[in-house]
Amino acid sequence: MDALRVARRIVAQYGSERFLTNLKLNLLVYWCQVEALRETGAPLFEDAIAVGERGPVETDVWDEYASFGSRMIRQRDEWKEPTLDASAERIVAHVVDTLGALTAIDLLEMSGADDGAWRCAKDRGSATVDVDDILTSADMQRTVPARTLAGCVDKVTREYPNALRLLENS
Repeated sequence: MDALRVARRIVAQYGSERFLTNLKLNLLVYWCQVEALRETGAPLFEDAIAVGERGPVETDVWDEYASFGSRMIRQRDEWKEPTLDASAERIVAHVVDTLGALTAIDLLEMSGADDGAWRCAKDRGSATVDVDDILTSADMQRTVPARTLAGCVDKVTREYPNALRLLENS
């Protein structure tokens, strides 16, 4: 399987309920790879993960959705994308359920942690994040951070329901 197929499946299955930008989609695909290694010990896709300027990037996925820039990806032909095998679908569902509500900034912070695979590859001057980088990194044990931008916005929305509306209209 390739990373683009995983990305297309995420867009097809979750694109209408999650705000997916090219960056966020790339990071979710990366975390699908991490989750596959956690769960099965084998990679979900064989494509190389590039060491991007600020985080891991699947080049084919990035190029496919580049025209959207930082705007929300709108479904195109992804609705025709066939389902993945049961194990891959379960991995994708788990990643989107646990990380899909996070912002791209939150995901970048997780992916760029000092003890993570991307940082290790970047520090040694590698062009790619290898499976071994992931397996030996703290990404294998990383959980959703307690404090995220998405979480803070949710908390403000709950505790001060009119605050964001007032800011929106100011």
